[in-house]
Amino acid sequence: MTRLPAGAGRQPGGSTAKDPAVLVEWAGMATSARAVVVSPTYNERENLPLFVEKVRQCGAMVDLLIVDDNSPDGTGELADELSRSAGGWVQVLHRPSKEGLGRAYLAGFRRALELGYDFIIQMDADLSHEPAYIPEFLRRLEDADLVLGSRYVHGICVVNWDFKRLLLSKAATRYVQLVTGMRFSDTTGGFKGWRAETLRQLGLERVFSNGYLFQIEMTYRTWRRGFRIMEIPIIFYERNLGRSKMDWRIIAEALWGVLRLRLGF
Repeated sequence: MTRLPAGAGRQPGGSTAKDPAVLVEWAGMATSARAVVVSPTYNERENLPLFVEKVRQCGAMVDLLIVDDNSPDGTGELADELSRSAGGWVQVLHRPSKEGLGRAYLAGFRRALELGYDFIIQMDADLSHEPAYIPEFLRRLEDADLVLGSRYVHGICVVNWDFKRLLLSKAATRYVQLVTGMRFSDTTGGFKGWRAETLRQLGLERVFSNGYLFQIEMTYRTWRRGFRIMEIPIIFYERNLGRSKMDWRIIAEALWGVLRLRLGF
């Protein structure tokens, strides 16, 4: 359940906005729009305060919707505290149990659509995605239906990855390209910007994936329907606190799921 009213915005510096429409400033241009960052959390208590502060200071007027899957470390309770102290722009959606990244994102997307947001940014709350890129995502959504944050559009832009992790990521992207026909430089990334209308037309109830594959499926469904997709370069930072959620079961699901995607369309 959300703890705060929908669409509560803020002015530069963090003060509460009087108008529920969010004012997004892109490169000196001001446009009235409603934008929200959707970030699932599970055991992110160590990272959450800094993440919320970075979103507040990112340079764009966005709300933040934290989707917590009943984290045993108290992330959900901390999110409620941050929400109460934020003055209206941080909201919390509590889910009863951990059901995976994909289910959490879908719940967050549905809530964002119910609340009437025009633009939705999806990003991790573990600080691997830099909130300073949010204004660029929003600016590019003026001309795109989906914006992908790519680690590979200009070479390799990752920090603190070992060679094994990098090789796995590059191999996965190449595999997805070969099977699906998509030619995006980074098909497995999770830092994305959506137009709300794009998500409405995708048929979220038909999304079957949950883990690593979720990122691929959402991009593939968008691509197959002919929506405008754009890539922008980002730097990906390996998390400093907490533990990665990646495991071999998730990778195996993705390998089989990509074939299922290709055969299903």
